[in-house]
Amino acid sequence: MKKTLYLLRKPIDQINSALFHPTKSQGDVILLEESVGRLFPYEGGVVFSLRNDEVDDGLTYDDLVKKIFEYDHTVVI
Repeated sequence: MKKTLYLLRKPIDQINSALFHPTKSQGDVILLEESVGRLFPYEGGVVFSLRNDEVDDGLTYDDLVKKIFEYDHTVVI
Protein backbone atom coordinates (compact mmCIF):
# COMPACT_ATOMS: atom_id res chain seq x y z
CA MET A 1 0.00 0.00 0.00
CA LYS A 2 1.31 3.44 -0.89
CA LYS A 3 1.92 5.87 1.96
CA THR A 4 0.56 9.42 1.78
CA LEU A 5 1.76 12.36 3.86
CA TYR A 6 -0.58 15.34 4.29
CA LEU A 7 1.02 18.69 5.11
CA LEU A 8 -1.61 21.08 6.45
CA ARG A 9 -0.69 24.75 6.17
CA LYS A 10 -4.19 26.23 6.34
CA PRO A 11 -5.99 26.81 9.65
CA ILE A 12 -7.87 23.66 10.67
CA ASP A 13 -11.25 25.44 10.59
CA GLN A 14 -10.76 26.28 6.89
CA ILE A 15 -10.19 22.66 5.84
CA ASN A 16 -13.20 20.64 4.74
CA SER A 17 -13.39 17.57 6.98
CA ALA A 18 -14.71 15.52 4.02
CA LEU A 19 -11.12 15.48 2.69
CA PHE A 20 -10.16 13.24 5.60
CA HIS A 21 -12.94 10.67 5.65
CA PRO A 22 -11.43 7.59 7.37
CA THR A 23 -12.31 5.20 4.54
CA LYS A 24 -10.99 7.52 1.82
CA SER A 25 -7.76 8.95 3.24
CA GLN A 26 -5.00 6.88 4.79
CA GLY A 27 -1.69 8.42 5.76
CA ASP A 28 -0.06 10.64 8.31
CA VAL A 29 -0.71 14.36 8.83
CA ILE A 30 1.78 17.07 9.75
CA LEU A 31 0.39 20.36 11.00
CA LEU A 32 2.35 23.37 9.74
CA GLU A 33 2.16 27.16 10.03
CA GLU A 34 -1.33 28.23 11.13
CA SER A 35 -2.38 24.66 11.97
CA VAL A 36 0.35 24.02 14.58
CA GLY A 37 -0.97 23.53 18.09
CA ARG A 38 -4.54 22.88 16.99
CA LEU A 39 -6.47 19.71 17.71
CA PHE A 40 -7.05 17.73 14.51
CA PRO A 41 -9.13 14.57 14.94
CA TYR A 42 -7.98 12.07 12.33
CA GLU A 43 -8.36 8.30 12.28
CA GLY A 44 -6.44 7.52 9.07
CA GLY A 45 -2.96 7.79 10.56
CA VAL A 46 -0.77 9.71 12.98
CA VAL A 47 -0.97 13.50 13.43
CA PHE A 48 2.33 15.35 14.00
CA SER A 49 3.12 19.03 14.59
CA LEU A 50 6.20 20.89 13.46
CA ARG A 51 8.03 21.76 16.65
CA ASN A 52 8.92 25.25 17.81
CA ASP A 53 12.06 25.68 19.92
CA GLU A 54 10.14 25.83 23.19
CA VAL A 55 7.95 22.75 22.56
CA ASP A 56 9.21 19.33 23.66
CA ASP A 57 7.08 17.11 21.42
CA GLY A 58 6.59 17.14 17.69
CA LEU A 59 8.83 17.09 14.64
CA THR A 60 11.89 19.17 13.91
CA TYR A 61 12.45 20.61 10.45
CA ASP A 62 14.98 17.83 9.75
CA ASP A 63 12.38 15.21 10.76
CA LEU A 64 9.90 16.82 8.36
CA VAL A 65 12.31 16.57 5.42
CA LYS A 66 13.04 12.91 6.22
CA LYS A 67 9.32 12.10 6.40
CA ILE A 68 8.67 13.72 3.02
CA PHE A 69 11.17 11.34 1.42
CA GLU A 70 9.81 8.28 3.30
CA TYR A 71 6.31 8.59 1.81
CA ASP A 72 5.15 7.75 -1.70
CA HIS A 73 2.92 10.83 -2.03
CA THR A 74 2.89 14.22 -0.31
CA VAL A 75 -0.21 16.42 -0.39
CA VAL A 76 0.01 20.06 0.74
CA ILE A 77 -3.22 21.73 1.83
